[in-house]
Amino acid sequence: MRKWGKVIGLSLLATSLVYGGEYTLKDVKKIGTKITKEVQKKLKHQLKKAKKHGGLEEMARYCAEESLKDIDAVRMKYGKDLQVRRISLGNRNPKNAPQKDEVDMLKAFDLMVKANAFLPKTVVQAHEDGSFKLYAPVTLNSRTCKKCHGDKEAVDPKIVKYFASKYRDDKGYGFHSGDLRGAIVVTFPAPKEED
Repeated sequence: MRKWGKVIGLSLLATSLVYGGEYTLKDVKKIGTKITKEVQKKLKHQLKKAKKHGGLEEMARYCAEESLKDIDAVRMKYGKDLQVRRISLGNRNPKNAPQKDEVDMLKAFDLMVKANAFLPKTVVQAHEDGSFKLYAPVTLNSRTCKKCHGDKEAVDPKIVKYFASKYRDDKGYGFHSGDLRGAIVVTFPAPKEED
């Protein structure tokens, strides 16, 4: 009985450290990678489902109206104190606009893509306050994605009209195969100060 008590106690301690705002670099890599993979898998699955039920128009609707809810549902599984966002220098939704430090990271990823360098699956950015951001770069590789994010003149006018009705400052066009589309970023908060 004592052995199981210690195991359960250690397990609870580990959980409180991971989900209580005290994140180590190891935690950030492990949890952040799980989250980004789950987000990518969920979005890909939902887009396939949307394509099957309503074609390109339903896919566009999903991206604009439902995808943020699915991303948030994944986030909630891992902790309310985390933030999970899709970001892009060519964002459509203002909620996907990168912050200053995120702009720098996206520009670095873009330079790597343009230089035909190896693009890492994830990169961790540490901040002086003890917070972290884990980035998973996303490149445009799907023909279907180009139907909404390719050259604006080549995109179906119904789709262009739909996005124009949703977003005033749409920067989501002009992407080609292999281009950096953006990144999924998971923000881990700084440790809470003790009273």
